[in-house]
Amino acid sequence: MTHPADLIRFLVEHYDLIKRRVSFRVGSRELAEDVMQDTYLRLQARENTGAVRDPSAFILRTALNLAIDRVRVDGRLLSGDEVEHLIEQEVAPFDPVEETMGRRELARLAEALDRLPPLRRQLFMASRLDGVPQKELAKQYGISLRKVESEVHLAHETLARKIQRYEPDSTN
Repeated sequence: MTHPADLIRFLVEHYDLIKRRVSFRVGSRELAEDVMQDTYLRLQARENTGAVRDPSAFILRTALNLAIDRVRVDGRLLSGDEVEHLIEQEVAPFDPVEETMGRRELARLAEALDRLPPLRRQLFMASRLDGVPQKELAKQYGISLRKVESEVHLAHETLARKIQRYEPDSTN
């Protein structure tokens, strides 16, 4: 598997399983959901840089690296032992119904991301996916730091609402 589209397809097909693995390893469903969004964005921005022999391991490693980065950015530093623990955890079996729901959630996320205004989408992806500091984005785009913060926040809120609107409990 070499192309980003192949990895994205794999992620969509095994979304729930990967999300459960990440959730189990990081100990937070909320963090896992955020990391799955970031993983999708990272794969979408990936260039053809070589073959991936095990897409499951590659995507899981990407998600866990993003989780570790997120925890560090949020100021909750992990010790080396905690990072090792995350990497070594085993995974519980997955539920096909949850996996299907996960695929739908990912499709809604991609659709919502495509509908964001271009500047908002670019700032969100640069900040969340590439980890570009918001001060640097403000300089790069010639806008205020407050505008960058606002656009990234609005993008996050829009994407979160789009996904929450379709949660199983709210559709009954």
